[in-house]
Amino acid sequence: ILGGIVRENAMRMNQAGKTMLRVALGALALLMVPLVASRVIEGWNWIAGSFVFVYVLFFATGMTYALIARRMGAWSYKAGVGLALAAGFALGWSTMVQTADSGHPERLWYLSALAVGIVGVLLARLRARGLALTLFAMAATLALIAVILPSGAPPEMARRMAIGHGVYVALFTAAGLLFRRAGLEESR
Repeated sequence: ILGGIVRENAMRMNQAGKTMLRVALGALALLMVPLVASRVIEGWNWIAGSFVFVYVLFFATGMTYALIARRMGAWSYKAGVGLALAAGFALGWSTMVQTADSGHPERLWYLSALAVGIVGVLLARLRARGLALTLFAMAATLALIAVILPSGAPPEMARRMAIGHGVYVALFTAAGLLFRRAGLEESR
């Protein structure tokens, strides 16, 4: 009996180690994009700490997906987690870059959509129906911000911003629909 327990725990540890290694290597591969860009794009002057910070963000996002998605069997739930994390990461990243580049702190309002997501995830306790409502609330938050936050941008830039807002709203809505489908599959 003891030998079986030891083997089972070793298999779990081995699987966890493999998952961490895959995520760590994936994060490293993603880190190559900003590393190469910093060598090619003029004015991209990151310090070493910036690369470490970005690597930690990539790794944390990947591990979050791995830990949440592996517990669920429904493909729609896994796809919803992946899409929500990717869209949330992209929104956070683009908000921070745009705020740093423009010097307009009002753009930090976009992070309120991520705050809605964090609170919603905690309240939903990773249940699909609650996550669907959370993603719909995030999409609505972004749509509201896009309407009320004055851009003062030239027409061409304002058009690109509207397209960007629409893409994020669509991504969060799509993730919400995937969670809704997973919730319907759970109730059967």
